[in-house]
Amino acid sequence: MEPTREQGEALERMAGARRWVWNWGLARRKEAYAATGKGLTYNQQAALLTALKQQPETAWLKEADSQLLQQALKDLDRAFKAFFEKRAGFPQFKSKKRDTPRFRIPQRVKVEGSKVYIPKVGRVKIRQSQPIDCPVKGATFKRDTQGHWYVTLTAEFEMPEVPLPPANPERVVGIDLGLKDFAVLSDGTRIAPPEFYRKAERRLRKAHKELSRKQKGGKNRDKARERLNRVHAKVRNQRQDWLHKLTTGLVQKYSTTGCASRT
Repeated sequence: MEPTREQGEALERMAGARRWVWNWGLARRKEAYAATGKGLTYNQQAALLTALKQQPETAWLKEADSQLLQQALKDLDRAFKAFFEKRAGFPQFKSKKRDTPRFRIPQRVKVEGSKVYIPKVGRVKIRQSQPIDCPVKGATFKRDTQGHWYVTLTAEFEMPEVPLPPANPERVVGIDLGLKDFAVLSDGTRIAPPEFYRKAERRLRKAHKELSRKQKGGKNRDKARERLNRVHAKVRNQRQDWLHKLTTGLVQKYSTTGCASRT
């Protein structure tokens, strides 16, 4: 995404509203359980949220999309269900410093040309990885450590009920992931591991040392953290680009692959 300064500030407010509603909902659930021995349901909290937006001190919540706020409560409700089913830990409060700015809108997000329409924000310019010719059913917005915003769109389409053609035996290959070689194919091809991470290790060590030497709470520490984030972001982008090119090449060359890993 390539938002303007005003749009970027609006996205930050939306992410802040989502985090605030999560923390508010978690606090209310804990208070209700301490007082009555019972928690609150999503419907109960949604009604309280509607009333909350009418109060002067929290009227600023109206600036955020209503579905975004409701989705935050749904995510909290899902987190509690996962906890009670022993699939996850107890939900925690989200810190402004540690929590990644993000939010999700289940409806009304549209792609129009090279822009995406976001309620309460407007039309934001985007760089599309591929065209979208299906109805958009939801969107997740996230900001990385470098301040760049990304949107992941969920689209709905129908798969034709056509059986897949049988694989060509001459274009079937097995992939064995290893340590010395990144992967070894069953036809004898060896794929060497990328070298960019080893080259970046020196920069990572230096950036970590600079961060550890800065005083906590100071501006210089924030600057050092940003430099470290830039190094990590570059390595991450290099790794994703390398893997994407590798897997694309394998798919184009072979019709069926099987993967195994060694520990």
